[in-house]
Amino acid sequence: MRTILWVVGVGWYVAAAISGGVVGGLWLDGRLGSSPLFTLAGLGLGIVAALFGMYRMLKSIISSDTDGAGPAG
Repeated sequence: MRTILWVVGVGWYVAAAISGGVVGGLWLDGRLGSSPLFTLAGLGLGIVAALFGMYRMLKSIISSDTDGAGPAG
């Protein structure tokens, strides 16, 4: 059950990273008047951050599952 909760947490992290990048890009585009430029850059940075964070989280989960201790132990 703990592994399922960790995977759900990874999903939330990915969603927050990507949406945060897009929202930040939209805000910058609104302030600077450069329509899709910063939105796309924010999307790209959000995807990169999401992939990096997802890799680190899942690496931790997989290594602890192979040890037999589970994600929290």
